Amino acid sequence: MVSLPLMQSPVLEFSENVPLAPFVSFRVGGPARWFCAPGSPEQFAQAQTFARDRNLPCFLLGNGSNLVISDRGFPGLVIHTANYGSIRWEAARAVAQCGALLWDAVDQSVSRGLAGMENLAGIPGTLGGGTWINAGAFDQELKDVILEVYSLRNDGSVVRRSNSECEFSYRKSIFCGLDEWILETTLELKAGGDAIALTAQSADIVRRRQDRQPLHLPNAGSMFKRPPGNYAGALIEAAGLKGFRMGNVGISDKHANFTVNLGGATAQEIWDLTSEVILRVRAHSGITLEREPIFVGEFLPWPREKLEI
Repeated sequence: MVSLPLMQSPVLEFSENVPLAPFVSFRVGGPARWFCAPGSPEQFAQAQTFARDRNLPCFLLGNGSNLVISDRGFPGLVIHTANYGSIRWEAARAVAQCGALLWDAVDQSVSRGLAGMENLAGIPGTLGGGTWINAGAFDQELKDVILEVYSLRNDGSVVRRSNSECEFSYRKSIFCGLDEWILETTLELKAGGDAIALTAQSADIVRRRQDRQPLHLPNAGSMFKRPPGNYAGALIEAAGLKGFRMGNVGISDKHANFTVNLGGATAQEIWDLTSEVILRVRAHSGITLEREPIFVGEFLPWPREKLEI
């Protein structure tokens, strides 16, 4: 166990029945029964105590870019990390609070001539969520530059884990199976790079994203994880599903691994469509796709999930 510097923090405010759709890139989801936005480790501990005293389930909400929240909302406490989002640099190292935006960390690193995360440019998540899921793109993963991670346990203690202790793998870390809240991530990049070249490379990555991905419509990024030796988008397209639509949700005709809100979609429609995609891809290729975004709350099962096809 270790200690993070604590500041004298005011009493954390808690709000009731806060709509969550505005905080989610898909623009879907019902309200949070309780909601707060801590700005310090001390306030995170206050949120922890509030939830424990009321026996409430908790969910940490970052930038909402890899997330689908049930239309029924969340019955417990949602902790929004936006107020805990600074990035502190010392030479080639940075300490990023959990609410810091990943694209800000990329921009700051390349402008300093630090290499190692330039290909993560344009990922819209936070460092907390990115660490939790080991975000990656274009042959780089966040684990490649993570030195250590600080997280808050249920008993109020803070634990520090080295990179190896975080057990990073494809879109996964040890935190996926722990009831802990990531507070800070320490990054260590490679010094001595050409800031102009790195900035140009990150800008090119952003342009490639804009060219290939339907960023003009609400979405949660890649909907399915990459199967070993294959690509989810290619499997979906081979099954004849590019442009497929159910209600107000569709498979993008620009990139088949993007599910998009065509206007007025519900979270249940997203669940239903992706369930149907899993079934049809399995029937066509024998491969079972796995959703990448986190689905939070209650969803009704898609009736065809019970069918063998």
